[in-house]
Amino acid sequence: MPPTVIDHVVVTSPDLEAGATWLDKRLGVPVAGGGAHARMATHNRVVRTGESTYAEVIAIDPAAPAPDRPRWFDLDHAQETHLATWVLRSPDIAATASASTEAPGAVTEMARDALTWRITLPADGGLPLDGVGPHIIEWDGDPVALRLPASEARLISLTLAHPDVDRVRRHLDSLGAVGPIAVSADLTPHLIAAYHTPAGPRIITGLGTDTLSIESERQIAMDLFHLTWTYLDMDARTAIHDEAMVATAEASLWHWRRVGAASQWAIGEWQCSRVHAVLGHGDLALLHAQRCLDIAESERVEDFIPASAHEAMARAYAMLGDMDAAREQRNLAYRIAVDLDNEDRDIIEHDLGTLPIAHH
Repeated sequence: MPPTVIDHVVVTSPDLEAGATWLDKRLGVPVAGGGAHARMATHNRVVRTGESTYAEVIAIDPAAPAPDRPRWFDLDHAQETHLATWVLRSPDIAATASASTEAPGAVTEMARDALTWRITLPADGGLPLDGVGPHIIEWDGDPVALRLPASEARLISLTLAHPDVDRVRRHLDSLGAVGPIAVSADLTPHLIAAYHTPAGPRIITGLGTDTLSIESERQIAMDLFHLTWTYLDMDARTAIHDEAMVATAEASLWHWRRVGAASQWAIGEWQCSRVHAVLGHGDLALLHAQRCLDIAESERVEDFIPASAHEAMARAYAMLGDMDAAREQRNLAYRIAVDLDNEDRDIIEHDLGTLPIAHH
């Protein structure tokens, strides 16, 4: 199964101008591109929100003849502007759709101006898995996000809230979905999109509250942390998995910076350093390791964190080929680990044992 990634999120609205204003206000950037979809009698505005993702506002086009089928994204029932659903990009829509554990709908040919693509659409125009299941898309040519001008808004993570988290996770696994996608338990199915914007961090939810409890956001940070380890532990990763791993580690750190304490900030930096070291990005590994060490030296943190910071520094220096600095940092980590409890010391010594440094 080829890996699939977040393509875009969909905001539905009874009126396009009102919807564009709604999203402009939240992202702090103009939502300007877009056009009409004759087959669905809808029109949209779009804005790029990262390297290969975008956000879409879509509404019924009052000037277009009614379609011969229900409109997509449940637009026939749109009563208010809200974050309604999302779309997963696949290089082989037929394979992804056939592997789906939830009925994705028929693969449907679509076009807007010179753009052409295929997308899965339920026959009733509804939203898969109560709105948290994605539609699947395959573009002809480059993904549309790559054709849009860059903006200062960036999608950090997408959380799928649903009462049956196991069902949602099985669905994501069946689709081969990768990236900073968390799953959380909630009685009401909805999406939670986290953005970095020119005005700072911003949360958009499908419930219209646009806020998260500290407890909920801490759980998202933890879920993304564990998901990063899933990527780290893979026997074989593609370039898409590598990109997803970096994005997921950075997303976990982004959320920890909002709702965590110093220990969580340091651990997030440490994990980012490990990810970049595994990928051979020595400079970035050192940058995050130094941030971890700075936090450990200036804030009150858990006892094991200074040792982990020096281990990360050692790993980064080894990746950069500075073996003298790597050995110095490794030895500092060993000295700190001696005074830790047995469990923490075992973890640190295990990590130190994986360093690509010869023992002298």
